[in-house]
Formats: sequence, C-alpha cells, structure tokens
Amino acid sequence: MKIKKEYTCTLGLLLITVWSALQYIFLQNVPDTVSTFSFMFITNLVGFAVLVTAQFRKLKQLNKKILLKGLILTLELIGYNFFLILGSRGLDSVIVSSIVSMYFIFVTPMLVLMKKQVSFRSAIASMVAIISLLLMFNADLNMLFSSKNVIFLIIADLFFESYIITIPIVGKNEDSSVLTISQMIFSCIFSFIGWSVETGIGMSKFSFPRDAKFWVSVLFMGVFIRALYSILQINCQKHVKPVNASLIFASEIIITLVTNPIMSKLMHTSYTPATNYQMLGCLLFVVAVLIADDTIMGKFGYTDMDTKIYIDKEGNEQVQSTLSKKLINMTLVISMLALVVSTIICISAISSIRTTAVEKSMMLGQDAADVSEMALKKELEKELTSTATDKATLAEAKLKAYISSAQYASEFASALYSNPSDYTEKEVMYPVKENIGIWAMQRIIADKSISYSDVEAENKLLGNMETVFSSITEHSENVSTIYIGTETGIIISYDPNSEYAELGVENYYDFRKADWYTEGKKADKPFFTKTYQDGYGRGLTITCVAPVYDADNNFKGCIGIDILMNDINSSMVNDHIVDPSYATLIDSDGYIIASKDVDETSSGTTNIFDENIDTPIKYVADSVLSGKDGIVRKGEGDEAIYISYSGIPLTDWVLCIMSPVKNIIEPAVVIKNNIDTNTEQVSGTVNDSIRIIIMNCLVMFAIIILVITFYVGKRAGKITEPLKSLENDVLEISKGNFEQRTDVTTDDEIGSLARTFNDMTESLQKYISDLKEVTAKEERIASELSVATKIQADMLPSKFPAYPERNEFDIFATMTPAKEVGGDFYDFFFIDDDHLALVMADVSGKGVPAALFMVIAKTLIKNRAMMGGTPSEILSYVNNQLCEGNEAELFVTTWLAIIEISTGKGIASNAGHEYPAIRRGNGSFELYKQKHSAALAAMEGMRFKQYEFELAPGDSIYVYTDGVAEATDSDNQLYGTDRMLDALNKCSVAEPEKLLSAVKQSIDEFVGDAPQFDDITMLCFDYYGKDGKII
Repeated sequence: MKIKKEYTCTLGLLLITVWSALQYIFLQNVPDTVSTFSFMFITNLVGFAVLVTAQFRKLKQLNKKILLKGLILTLELIGYNFFLILGSRGLDSVIVSSIVSMYFIFVTPMLVLMKKQVSFRSAIASMVAIISLLLMFNADLNMLFSSKNVIFLIIADLFFESYIITIPIVGKNEDSSVLTISQMIFSCIFSFIGWSVETGIGMSKFSFPRDAKFWVSVLFMGVFIRALYSILQINCQKHVKPVNASLIFASEIIITLVTNPIMSKLMHTSYTPATNYQMLGCLLFVVAVLIADDTIMGKFGYTDMDTKIYIDKEGNEQVQSTLSKKLINMTLVISMLALVVSTIICISAISSIRTTAVEKSMMLGQDAADVSEMALKKELEKELTSTATDKATLAEAKLKAYISSAQYASEFASALYSNPSDYTEKEVMYPVKENIGIWAMQRIIADKSISYSDVEAENKLLGNMETVFSSITEHSENVSTIYIGTETGIIISYDPNSEYAELGVENYYDFRKADWYTEGKKADKPFFTKTYQDGYGRGLTITCVAPVYDADNNFKGCIGIDILMNDINSSMVNDHIVDPSYATLIDSDGYIIASKDVDETSSGTTNIFDENIDTPIKYVADSVLSGKDGIVRKGEGDEAIYISYSGIPLTDWVLCIMSPVKNIIEPAVVIKNNIDTNTEQVSGTVNDSIRIIIMNCLVMFAIIILVITFYVGKRAGKITEPLKSLENDVLEISKGNFEQRTDVTTDDEIGSLARTFNDMTESLQKYISDLKEVTAKEERIASELSVATKIQADMLPSKFPAYPERNEFDIFATMTPAKEVGGDFYDFFFIDDDHLALVMADVSGKGVPAALFMVIAKTLIKNRAMMGGTPSEILSYVNNQLCEGNEAELFVTTWLAIIEISTGKGIASNAGHEYPAIRRGNGSFELYKQKHSAALAAMEGMRFKQYEFELAPGDSIYVYTDGVAEATDSDNQLYGTDRMLDALNKCSVAEPEKLLSAVKQSIDEFVGDAPQFDDITMLCFDYYGKDGKII
C-alpha cells in the first residue's frame, strides 16, 4: 500500500513539474515595468481565491500550529518566487529552466548540514546532474554566470531546495489543503507589503498592464502554480524522499526542451533550439533520476549499501560501513581521480596552446603597435622640436622687427626734440568722428590740469611722427596702436580706434602712471611689457616700449607699440599649428604672453605657476625655463602630452608647443585594435573548440561513471555475497553450534578464508573438548587451594579481641596473601600467665611450598617457646630443625619477642626480619633498629642475637613483613618505611585494628592498579600496664 502511494505521489510531482516547465514561457509575458512583488501578489491572490473556493470549509481548521508552519513555508517560497521572477526576465526559458534545475546539486550538502542520512548514490546522481547541466550550457561557465539574472536564479535554487527539504518535516500529518491555505495567506500578505514598499519609494505603481497575454500568464501562474502546484507538492512530497523529489523536479528541463517550441509558437515568443549536447544532458538527467531510485539500483547489486548502526557490548552505538560501499567508493574515487587528472591535463594542454596562440597574436599586435607608436613618437618629437625652433626663430625675427620699429620711432622723436627748427609744425587734433575706422593721428592729454596751450608747441612738433608711425604700421603686422607719450603730459597716438574715445573734445588719460611708461622711463633700450588688459577693452595687449631722449640726453618720453595677444597668437605663436596641438609663449618668469588658452577677459597677466592655472607647462617648468631648447613628456596613457620648447634670446621668452600623444599614435592604436580583433576571433574559435572537447570529456566522464557504477555494483555483490554467507556461518557458531560448516567454495582469498574457517571450527571443537578436561582439573586444584587457604587462615589467630579478659594490652594482626596461600605468618600466645610471645615471620617464596614451610616453622616456634627459654634459644632450636631435609633451600625471616605483661619488659631476637616500629607514649612511631641475625634455615648450628626493651603504659609495637615496605606502584616505586611511618603517625593514637586498617589503605592508594607480588602481614601491640587502658 505504501509503495502504491509513493508511486501515485511520484506521478503527482511529475505533473506539477510539467506545470513548472510551462511557467517560464508565461513569465516571458511579464513586462519589466511590472513590479516583482505586484506580480507575486496578483498571482497569489488568484491562487488563494481558487483555494478558498474549492476548500472553503477547511478554513475552520486553521490554528496557530498550521499558521506557523505555513509561515515557514511562505518565507522559503516567497524567496524562491521573488528571485525566480527577477532572474527570468530577459532570459530564454530553456536557460531559466536549466539554471533552476541546479537546485538538485544542493540536496546532498543541505541534508548533510541538517545531519540527515544521505543515500550513497545521491553523490553519484548529483555528479551526473552537474555534468548534464554543464552540457546544457555547452560547458560555457562564463555564460552560466554572465549576468545578475543567473545569480538571482541560483539564489532561487537555494530557497527552493530548502523548501523541498522542509515540506516533509513540517507537512507530516498535516492536511495539504489547510497547510496550502495557510501558506497562501502569508504569501498574499508579504507580497502586498513588498509591493507597497516598492510603491512608497517610487519603484512601482498600483497598476497593471492591460495586455491579454499578461493576464493569461497571471491566471496560469495563479491557478496552476500558486494553488494546484502547492497542494500537490505538499501532499505528494511528504511520501517521496527529498533526493527523489529533487530529481523529479530537475527533469523539468527535459519537459521545457520538449514543450518550448510548441508553447513559443502559441505564445508568439522566441526560443533557442536545443543542441545535441543539451539533449544528451537531458538524457543524463533521466539517468540521474534512475540512480537515485532504490528499486532500480537494487537490480544492479546496490543492496545493503547504507551505513548500519549497531550496539556494542558496552551498550554504545557504533557505525558500520558495508564492504560493498567501501569497494564502490574506492573504485569510483580512483576512477574519477584518474578521469579528472587526465581531463585536467588534456584541457590544460589545449588551454596552454590557446593561451600561447592568443598571447603570440597579442604580442604581435602589441609589437606592431609599439613599433608604430615608437616611430610616430620619434617623428612627433622631431617635428615638434623642429617646429618649436623654427617658430621661435620666426618669432624672434618678428619681435626684432617690433624692437627695430620702436627704436626707429624713438630715434626720430629724439631728432625732433634735438632739432625742432628743422621740422614744420603739424598740429594733431583730438579724436573726431571723421577718423573712426581709419588710421589717424590724435592727441590725448594726461589730465585737466594741463591746458592744450601748455603743450601746443610740442603737439605740433610731434605731429611730424605721423610719417614714421604710418610707415611702421604699413610694414609691421599686428600693430594695433603706435604712440608717443611725453613728460609734459601729452600722448600722440596713431591708430584707427577713434570710436573708443570721446569725440570732438579733449580726452584725458594719465599715461605717466602706466607701467609701460614708468618702466620705459627707467629703460635704456627697447623692451616688451607684460600682458595687460587694453584700455579700450580690446583684450589682452603687450607693448613694445622705447625711451626717447633729446640731444642733451634728457628723458622726453616713450614710444609705445601695442600688439593684441590674439594677433600675436594667431600670426606668430599658433600660426600653422594644427589642432589639437597648440602653442604658448611665456616669459622668463612664467607669465603667459600668448596662448589660445589665455582668457581675453582677464584683467592682467597670467602666470603658469598660479594655483588656478592648470597647464602642462607648470609641471615641466624647470626644463622649459632652463634657457635651453628641448622636448619633454608629461603624463601617461591618453593624458600624455609632448611639450616642445625653444627660447627667444632677444626677449628671454620661451615658445612652447603642446601636442597630445594619443592623437599622434592613433594609427598605431588602429593597427593594434585590428590585431586585437583578429586575436579575439582566434581566441573565440579556440574557446569553442575547447568547449567541444570539454563537453566530449564530460560525456565520456559521465559514461565511465555510469559504467563503473553499474558494473561495480554487480561485481561488489559477487564479492560480498560469500562474505555475507561466511558472516552468517560465524554468527551460527557464535550461538554455540560448533557443527556448522560454511559451504563457500570460491577460488580466491574468500574461499581460502572459508576453508580456513572450517579447519578452525574443527580445531575449536577439539580445543573445547581439551579445555573441558583442563578446566575440570583446574577446578579441582582451585577447590583444594581454597581448602588450603582456609586451613592456613585458621592456623593464624583470627579472633579479636584475642584476650578480652586481659586489660593490660590490646593486640591485632592481619595477613593478606599474594596468592591463594602465602608464606607470611604471625602468632601470639601466652607462655605462662605473665609472659606473652609475639611472632612475625616471612617464608621465602610464594604459594603452596612457602605455605607448607610456614606451617612447620610456626608449629616449631610455638612448641619450642612453650618449653621455655629465651628467644635466642628458641630460634636456634627451630633453625636446626628447619635445616633438616630443606632441599628446597627455603628460609624464614623471623622476629620473636617475649614480653612480661606485669612490667612491660621484653626480650626480642631478629632473624633477618624487618625492624619493628615502636611508639613511646603520645610520640611518633620510629624504627627500633638492632643488629640482625641470619634468617632461620639459612645454616644449621647458628646462634641468634637477642636484645632487651621495656614498654611503658601507652607504648605500642608495630611489626610487619617486607610486603609492606616493598609494595610497588605502576612506576615500580617502593612504598618504603618512610611512607609506612607517615601512615602510622597520621593515626598513631588509634586502636590497633584501626591503625592497621589505615596503613593498609595507604598501601592500597599508593599501589593503585599495580599487581601485588608479596604477602602483606602486620601486627600491632598496645601496652596499657597493670592498670589497664585509660579511657
């Protein structure tokens, strides 16, 4: 039933995929002028109306939970629709569909991020899908990511992929129609808010086109995409795996390619015919869908491929990967690496050839352009230098002519002043109407304080200057005015500018304060002034001034020849200079004398160093004003300018010619552009060839992946099936069925393993049989050792308090054997009513031999002590007895003491044993060191030393075996007597039982998990005296 439902839901997803493929045709009918949010709102509104009409009763089922889920889906779907509409404008439907199909690629990474289990085949399917997508774009990544529309569509992919993964999660156990209604409510609200915001900021209007095709698109999107699509998607996708659903949606491109020609004709829109590689890409998309299908891939051996989770003996979850998966992973990885490396090498080689061809072509074009540019630059430099020099020479000649004219007029005026009687009187009149527009002599008086009668004689004398002035104007071009100003305050001018004066009356102009006059008065030869604004408003003017002296060398006045800057610029400076080149004439201080850039309306001279002046000469002023001829370059690229300069020695002026480099090298640029165009064509051809090669490689890559995937699946099954059979046989044996035998008979290592397994099973059966016999024997021995342990324990005093009727002392002892039975022993007994014997001994060796030797030694010591005698006599007797028949060469270290209870006096003998520790009163335990004798049974006939001691009430004796001091930790460090004394003194006033327990705890903490190799035996005797223990 479940399979049938999944099949039906798969068909439903295919149906909405067809609708989705058709929507791109309809989206082309949406004008760019229509707001994205407005289109979303109107289509959502149509879809909501359809849903409410069909499912009105289900509005009552809306609740907070459903609305919250609808909100989550809406946010994802709004993002998808917004970027889909935004990115699909202006793009072909096939391209849009191809890019939208890319979201399949993001399924596996997003499932991994969400920590969901991912099918092993999804990676292969994703890879095949990527290859098919590249084929659909003719392997042109530049076209794939060439515009922002593509980026918008990729963002839409991410939103849609998130939507696909979310639907099964939030839509589980929910009514699809109710969830869709909830989703549509929020979609309408959000899209309307977005439209309102766009309208508020002036990006849109509350209006829609009236075009019928637009409203057909609205109805299709609203009914089929917004309403029916949403219902079917939510209802069907809950029962289809996310990977399978994504692959079904990815097949949308196939439907688009099939329906695009038909729908384009019906909708009268353009479309791009599919190429063979695009059709092949579509086929690969189908294959990718098949790879993700469990049933189909199961026929190729892809069974039991997923990771398994099992619980180990400790109850922890463990991950187990199947051998088939590992084999296929390894094979595919190696194969794909080989393919990728070979493809990269091939493409790299082709790219290298393409790069070399393009680079050589570009180098050829660059070299040709560079050679042309260099030749043109050299020619330009040569031409500019020659032009500047020639024009400077010509300018100097013209300036000399002005100087000569001024000097000639000055000399003639000097002659007039020196010999006035030699000349007739010739009166010069003030400006009159009749002289307008003709060259004529006219007078101007400095100020009204001077009457004409004061200067009348001089005026009539200077009238003779007309002959000289007219001659100069006839032979010197560009002279606008020529005049003489005198010290007496009259100026005689020869010019055609009467219209600038007040006609018919005397005109006044105090020229004697003008710069040309004051500087001329100081000069001793003709010179040129700086530029200044002409008094008549004719523009910037420069004046050639020559002083006038009489025969007695008295200064009489100045000759002035005015030349307009425009005239100098056109006739002397920029004459024959072709635009965009231009010339500038500057003086030695950087003042511009003539140039086309000079503002004729300015009130005075302009300096190249002025802050508001931006002339190229400013940046190379040091070279230009150096007084030498030359050429410099200022700036780089299109802004570069050549500045050729040449000096005019006569005036210390410099003539500069500026010429933009780009205009000169324009032919070289044309050559380079032509070569670049050819290079681009070659590069385009090579790129097309490379794309074809890449697509062929991608096709081969996909075919090899598919062949390996299907073939390895089959082969992996043949390899792993015997292993599975062997695993089942092992599991059967693990259950206790040792009669089980495997029937795997392959002719490889697995078959050899199966035969070895059968041999192992037979050996295991024999081993178990033998083990049963050995176990039975060990159980008998263990039982006997247990009895021996109990016997040994019973031989030692173990009932405490040992003498409850005696209050003169307290005694406690413990023995912890390293094995079941040990060689250590202790003993204490009354020899008579007032003498107590204390024994602590340690037999060499461990186990049963030491235990037997211990029994003999203990019995001999006690029997001999009961006969009377000193500790030395007792030990001598026992020693001789133990030496008889001691072929095992065992020995016993022994400490024996006899204490007189009434007085506390004691006699002790130490036969190679550890020193006892004695505490006096409330003091600390200290080792009581006396000379040792040899151990018992070491040599027959030995004598043993003894020593006396006395205990006061409150004193204690602590005796022990070497198992205490020689206990070791995991680092093989000894416990030692220092740690022992520290443990004793931490609770020295405690009762014997608590004291021994504290020492044992200290030893255990020190030893930790290290194994115990020696018996640990301890005894503590507290002496209270005849008055007993004081509480």
